[in-house]
Amino acid sequence: MSVRVKGLRFAYRNFVLRVDELIFAAGQTTSIVGPNGAGKTTLLKCLGAILPISKGTLFVDSKDLALLKSHERARLVSYVPQEHGSAFNYLVLDFVLMGRAAYVPLFSVPSKDDVRIAEEALEFVGLGSFADRTYAELSSGERRLVLIARALAQQSDILLLDEPTTFLDPRHERQVLDLVRKLAVDREKTILLTLHNLEMALQYSDNMVFLKGGEVVAWGKAEEVFKEPLLRAIYDMEMKIIDWNGRKIVLR
Repeated sequence: MSVRVKGLRFAYRNFVLRVDELIFAAGQTTSIVGPNGAGKTTLLKCLGAILPISKGTLFVDSKDLALLKSHERARLVSYVPQEHGSAFNYLVLDFVLMGRAAYVPLFSVPSKDDVRIAEEALEFVGLGSFADRTYAELSSGERRLVLIARALAQQSDILLLDEPTTFLDPRHERQVLDLVRKLAVDREKTILLTLHNLEMALQYSDNMVFLKGGEVVAWGKAEEVFKEPLLRAIYDMEMKIIDWNGRKIVLR
């Protein structure tokens, strides 16, 4: 499914997000980058209608997300936060089953199919053997994968991930981004994620959106927009891009 943004506005007391137009193609990965306070997480939450949006500003295919009921939105878009602090120490499988909430009738329990879908989501992220472990005993990297599994259990075509590699070591960082790429390629999901690691954003993304001060400064195909003058303008510091064995490295 494709996502189209048109005339989106959202304001906090001292911050305003303004997005005139963005288009995210189905089955592709887009990284949203920019300095702290640029509005990356705010944009991602608006795209998931977690923050209130006005009608006529956000469309999934031809559907106006603002006009849909919450369970209808949940079947289209899933959101993975940076970290999840649960007040209850759920078993991992039970936690992933929460992703089936949009499909389970009120006052009902998950069906066998719901359990199967949750188990398959855990298998997909490589944590099938973790089903009976408790969420609290997992490492940060494992929790991140479980959060992704919960989003997969929603079976939505659009996946939003807010800083999925924060606080992860290089191995787990690559593991998570490899998984994200696999979801776009193998399951044709439309992936939107926020990242601080510019090299990883370029390596794993089809497209990039550059934000600064709540506004989109540039967006388009990653290889076309990822240029030194833009990086200097976005981050207000000298940056140089070098090619190392086919990979782009940013020197600061």
